Amino acid sequence: MQLVISFLAGLEVPIYLIMVIVGVVYLRKLVMGIEERRTAVFGLEREAAQNKVTASVSVLVLVGLLTIGEFALATFMAPKLAEEASFATPTSLQTETPTATLDPTLIPTDATQTPTPYPQAQIDGIDSACQAGVLEISDPKHDSEVSGTVEIIGSVNTPSMGSYFYDYSTMGEPNWQTIAAGNTIRVETSLGFWYTNDLVPGPYLLRLVALDNDGKQTAACVIILRVVAEE
Repeated sequence: MQLVISFLAGLEVPIYLIMVIVGVVYLRKLVMGIEERRTAVFGLEREAAQNKVTASVSVLVLVGLLTIGEFALATFMAPKLAEEASFATPTSLQTETPTATLDPTLIPTDATQTPTPYPQAQIDGIDSACQAGVLEISDPKHDSEVSGTVEIIGSVNTPSMGSYFYDYSTMGEPNWQTIAAGNTIRVETSLGFWYTNDLVPGPYLLRLVALDNDGKQTAACVIILRVVAEE
C-alpha cells in the first residue's frame, strides 16, 4: 500500500492534468446536453438529451472525487507514511579509508592506472555496485545535502531488467522504507521523488535496487545523503 501511495503521489501533476482534460470534455458535453434538452420537441429527443446530461454529471462528479482523493493522498497520506516510519538515532560512520600517498617518481610510467570507483556508500554489510549508465543515482550526488521534495535522477539499465524500486534508511542498522518503484528502463532521467519534509535531519542511506524478470534482486546502488531542514 505504501508503494502504491508513493507512486500515485509522485504522479500528482500528470493526474491533475488528466482530470482537467476529462473535466473540460464532459463539461462541454453537459452544456450541449442541457441545450439539446431545452430545445427538444419530441419526448424521445428530450429523453436522449437527459441521458447525456445525467452521464456528463456522473463523470464530472467522479472526476471531482478522484481529484480530491489524489490531493488528499499526495498532501496528507504520503507525508504521514513517512512520518510513521521509525527512525534510529543517526550515527556518524567512517566511510572513507585513508590511503598513503606515493611519490610520483616511484611509480613506473607504464603502470596501469587504477580506475576511480563510482561515488557510492561503502558500508560493511551493505552491497552497493553503482555503475554509470547501468545502475546509478546521479542526482542528488553521494554525500550531498537535500531537503524538501527531492527528484531522483539516475539510470536503471541492467541485463534482464524487469523492474526497480528505491528506498531509504537511517544510518546504523538498515531499516529500509520503500519510496517508489517502476518497470521501464531509465537512462539519466527522473526515477521519481523523495519527500523529506517530515524526516529527522541527519544522514540517510538512499538505495536503488534493480530486479530481473522473475522479481529477484540483481544489483543495488547505495549512496549517503544528509537531510537538512528546509528553510
